[in-house]
Amino acid sequence: MLKKLSIVLSLMIVLTSCAGTDNRTSESITTYALDTVITINLYDEGSEAIFTRMTNRINEIEALMSKHIEGSEVDLINQNAGIKPVVVSEDTYKVIERAILYAKLSKGSFDPTIGPIVDLWGIGTEEAKVPSADEITQILKYVDYEAIILSENDRTVYLSQSDMSIDLGAIAKGFVADELVLLLKNEGVRKAIINLGGNVYAYGEKDNGDYWKIAIQTPYDQRNVNFGYVEIKDQTVVTSGPYERYFEKDGKTYHHIFDANTGYPIDGETVSVTIVTQSSMDADALSTLLFTMNQKEGLELIESIDGVECLYIDRDYEIRMSSGFAEIFTLTDNSYKVVTN
Repeated sequence: MLKKLSIVLSLMIVLTSCAGTDNRTSESITTYALDTVITINLYDEGSEAIFTRMTNRINEIEALMSKHIEGSEVDLINQNAGIKPVVVSEDTYKVIERAILYAKLSKGSFDPTIGPIVDLWGIGTEEAKVPSADEITQILKYVDYEAIILSENDRTVYLSQSDMSIDLGAIAKGFVADELVLLLKNEGVRKAIINLGGNVYAYGEKDNGDYWKIAIQTPYDQRNVNFGYVEIKDQTVVTSGPYERYFEKDGKTYHHIFDANTGYPIDGETVSVTIVTQSSMDADALSTLLFTMNQKEGLELIESIDGVECLYIDRDYEIRMSSGFAEIFTLTDNSYKVVTN
């Protein structure tokens, strides 16, 4: 079970990397859930009651969707794989249904039943290892999003094969961000920055009407070093890359983003994918999905979806963007080169 960090309520000036403020103070909380540090800054009048409702909502979603929490709805689905359907909340049903949509879109390279592969490799844990090819082949039999049986009328989820398990790590954080924005709207809060690790939601705009400047971290070498920023309002910025969770074995690095079709970490041209759109849940899934695709196919997919933009970085410090990304993006590191082919 994840250990919660204490929540800090304070009045502070936000000076994070080129996030851009107009010298207003913000009320802030920091907590830990879903394997990440979550920081929320409110630029309207906040209250302890609002922060309490927000942290309660975060904890509620984690208690439903974390596969690591005994008795969570996802845990119950996994424990009952091949046995019986499990009645779930509207929240869990919605997220699983959305994850299946993206699994279909990716032709299975993104798959919410990746749980057995994640457990086999153990990346991010003390048990991290490189499995044998035979082990991976055996485990892949239990990775198949088409074996998830949903019943909308009964609101049940059923894994039709034993030993399957759902892992919503590639989409649940985005759902949390969207739910926090909805809560703020209902509370009448008009300006906020919500940061869930590599998932940032810029809600509203600054007092002077300017958009928020949200920095994008470099995928190379150093944490908290940025290569550019986007200017947005009422949108989310989600970045996926191999630099957050990985381990090294015999001189080779293995990261936590898997191709569900092969059972191995993605080992291609891409080192980072950034998505900008309105739905953080969609951005969360798309940032992982695009990592599993070659860049030409990924860009073509994004161009076919209204209201979504993306940026790829490859091993040669080359940047490729969807047509609308250039309109909101400023490059600040000349080590990178924007290419159009």
